[in-house]
Amino acid sequence: MLDVPLCYAGVELQTSTGLVRLHPESSAVMLSGQQVAVLAVLITARGTPLSREAIWAAMPRGYRSPTAAQIGVVIANIRKKIGAARILTGVDGWWVRDPIAPEPVDGADVLSFGSLRLDVEHRYVLDGPARPIRLGPQEFAMLRVLVEARGMPRSRSWIWSSLPPHDRPATIAAVGVVIHRLRERLGRNRIITGGGGGGWRLAGPATPQPPAAE
Repeated sequence: MLDVPLCYAGVELQTSTGLVRLHPESSAVMLSGQQVAVLAVLITARGTPLSREAIWAAMPRGYRSPTAAQIGVVIANIRKKIGAARILTGVDGWWVRDPIAPEPVDGADVLSFGSLRLDVEHRYVLDGPARPIRLGPQEFAMLRVLVEARGMPRSRSWIWSSLPPHDRPATIAAVGVVIHRLRERLGRNRIITGGGGGGWRLAGPATPQPPAAE
């Protein structure tokens, strides 16, 4: 293990001691040796998703779990200590959340509907004043289809055929699995079930409530 700290996206890991400093909170936590080894691999990847097998192979041999299948348990424990939002997960594995990107300006590379804005170039999603959320390729492509539908319901077959071939799930039925992940990330009320063929749509902009009668 190296003595120099590893830093990325507000996480500063001292590999020799297991101390993690979190910015901008100015707080610190201690990790076990195995947790340090996993977090060091994720920080070194600098936002690139890594599978459990890739993480396991990149760890020093003395810190590896008996099988790659146990990597998910180690990451779950790390997230409890440093915050679940700092380590994201998707179909490609896990990654340390990217540094907060500048808020995108509406234009050719930004799509919006309601309070949702998609930065197409950087694959970020902004939901109102919340911090940017980075999605996996399939999740982002599917959300883009729904944003471009402007609140109109789209069936799973429509969504599947509208996705770029390299971002499509293996089957049309698997569209629902990706939608489920999106609802977990964005909130269940953000994507509404509706339309023919088991379709979905984005909830529209909030409608102002009329004043109460006196």
